[in-house]
Amino acid sequence: MSRIAIVDDSRLVRTFVAGVLRAKGHETVAVEPVSLFEVLKVLRESPVDLLLADFLMPDCPGESLVRACREDEALVELPILMISAHRDDECLIRLQKLGISGFLLKPVDPAVLVDKVDEALAG
Repeated sequence: MSRIAIVDDSRLVRTFVAGVLRAKGHETVAVEPVSLFEVLKVLRESPVDLLLADFLMPDCPGESLVRACREDEALVELPILMISAHRDDECLIRLQKLGISGFLLKPVDPAVLVDKVDEALAG
């Protein structure tokens, strides 16, 4: 199956999402967002097929992460799903213009998560 990076400042969310995706046969890489630089370093050094990232993280804002990926030659084509507890339509429009593959609201429903991941991986 696919290798998926999970970037969220909540260990509980990282663990939950990883468990759901592993149960479907995916390999997961849980990344604690210490800084934008560190997350990008992990993504470059350990390539993945999909990035699943929280939008509101204090040390690695989701929109900044998406922009950095789109500006990085090695990550420009990486499918990205954003997760957030809050829906901000203006922000969602900006993220869509940056080319995210989808958006999930917390709390994440496991079936919706699997469907969105499958869609993002299918392109």
